[in-house]
Amino acid sequence: MNQPNHGQVLSTSRDARPRYTGELLLRTRPKIYRQIVRLLGEGWSSNKICKWCHVTRETVRAVEHREAAEISARKKSIVGILSNVAELGASRMEETIGKAGLRDATIGTGVAVDKIIALTSQTPDVAVQVILPTPEERAERKAIHAKLDEITRKLAS
Repeated sequence: MNQPNHGQVLSTSRDARPRYTGELLLRTRPKIYRQIVRLLGEGWSSNKICKWCHVTRETVRAVEHREAAEISARKKSIVGILSNVAELGASRMEETIGKAGLRDATIGTGVAVDKIIALTSQTPDVAVQVILPTPEERAERKAIHAKLDEITRKLAS
């Protein structure tokens, strides 16, 4: 370990270059340090944290390395809370089918599930694939619909 340089603790790695540990940020700007830890725990990207907190990527990496255990514990806690929210939201959706509160319950459940996926770095199991029909398929469907409309008219008269 080298001597402090202007209050910043430097350590040397194998290639003898100084490496920032985040200790200076903790001493001089503790609110920003805690905010970086909180944002990392909430799953924010390093780039967004850099812009939001006005720090470098190396600073975010150093804080992430230094506080890895706390960040991991925070993520687990948030995932647990959001799992409960998603479960309660799904129950509320089931209870309120056909009532005005369904929209709000659906949005809340979707947000909770999306956040769980983001925090656990998972991909959703269900993929939505949109396949547009070809012009030939459209013409075929249009002909089928015309025949069905004709049958409906005959039955109605």
